[in-house]
Amino acid sequence: MTIRFFVREFPAIHLAIGVIGNVIFFVGSVLFIWPTTETLAIWLFIIGSFGMMLGAVGQAFYTYERHRLNGAPGARRQERSRVPG
Repeated sequence: MTIRFFVREFPAIHLAIGVIGNVIFFVGSVLFIWPTTETLAIWLFIIGSFGMMLGAVGQAFYTYERHRLNGAPGARRQERSRVPG
């Protein structure tokens, strides 16, 4: 199984990774309120940011692959000209 196949066939995975990254990022942000949890907050902040980045990169690859295979949205496909007669 190639990365290209995985990205194309499982688009929900990128979304899930991005959402989980957002949640971890948010929890890390909240933990900055208390000085005793600052180290944990820093690590959750970093891990959450990485998850959000992976989700965004996966979505970008998915969009690229979809456009490459199906054409960009709104792009007109050339129709064969019909000759009357």
